[in-house]
Amino acid sequence: MKMIIGNIKRNNKLIFDTNGHPLVLASIGASQTEDSIEEEVRKAVMAEKYGADIIIDHTLTPNHYVLQKRVLESTNIPVSSIAVYDLASMKLFNNKKAFNKDDVINGIKSKAELGIDLMTIHAGVLYEDINYFKNNGRIISCTSRGGTMVIKNMMETHEENYYWTCFDEILDIAKQYNITISLGTTFRPANISDAVNMNEMYWKEVERNAVLVKKAQGKGVNIMVEGIGHCPIDMIPDVVKKTKKICHDAPYRVLTVATDCALGFDHVSSAIAASAAVMAGANCITAVTRSEHLGLPRFEDVKEAITSARIAAHCGYIARTHDYSKDIAMAKERNEVGCKGAIDKSIIPEITKEELKKCKIDDEKKCTMCGSFCALKSSDEIQKGV
Repeated sequence: MKMIIGNIKRNNKLIFDTNGHPLVLASIGASQTEDSIEEEVRKAVMAEKYGADIIIDHTLTPNHYVLQKRVLESTNIPVSSIAVYDLASMKLFNNKKAFNKDDVINGIKSKAELGIDLMTIHAGVLYEDINYFKNNGRIISCTSRGGTMVIKNMMETHEENYYWTCFDEILDIAKQYNITISLGTTFRPANISDAVNMNEMYWKEVERNAVLVKKAQGKGVNIMVEGIGHCPIDMIPDVVKKTKKICHDAPYRVLTVATDCALGFDHVSSAIAASAAVMAGANCITAVTRSEHLGLPRFEDVKEAITSARIAAHCGYIARTHDYSKDIAMAKERNEVGCKGAIDKSIIPEITKEELKKCKIDDEKKCTMCGSFCALKSSDEIQKGV
């Protein structure tokens, strides 16, 4: 199945084959009012350069409109936002008690007019779920910022989740502007133990999201489902396959880590988990930075996260499809010219070039690690009887 991701107000469209190579989504965004808009735009431009397919803005301040406008003007790939973040930030900084149904619809319309290509909607968490927080048995009840924003608003309004009750209207806007909907999963597990022992609410929300997927598919609106969270890698294939089956095979987007104990190195933990997810059929990876759970990612953190996610996507894809052609081509080049292989056959050629400069690789077959004892060089000599 192919999806065309791109707001009608923008010229650039992403043709996404859901049976093909997975997409990588890179996160940017200001968390405090003093955070630099210029720096976040710089991250977005860099994300496109190093191969991110979609940029997600997570801005939590009233600057979200200005920042997203700048990113849309500065990049040529789809830009995504989280619908409830806009309302929650305006609520916090304008001392407004709660947002209402009109705020939800008007917020989505304004971002559609701006040119946003993809929106995360937290529609699957309902008013009845407030009781879940009182005695749920989980170590960490919820890890979703967007989900908790919706829950707190329901507590103030005593009304059902507007993203659920207004979903048909949201779909009409999405249809008009060709916006892709990404269904946020509020109850994805926040730690390994909860994934193993207390994940019933995730599956309950998946069932609700399946209803929304069916509605979107019926209206011809692109839709994907988010999920997994913290999860041991042996469980990931079952979670992916079961979620996709329940949700009518909608594209599955993962934001995942394989352990709770990789603080400062969550880009590694996420790459391990994401490769397992892609192998099992996940279609999109959200790049996780080393500073996940710690603070606003720096420029280099985002670059590193994209690198890790793209490698994970490739590893999972070749395991799923058994298409080893790119790796075979690189192996042949290495046999010919040495370990540096061919830049154009690397996953991220731009970063490969940077690393070659750091390592001072010359035109000889040997590299600076093995020197004259290079096994590839020695193999040539053995074959030639030297």
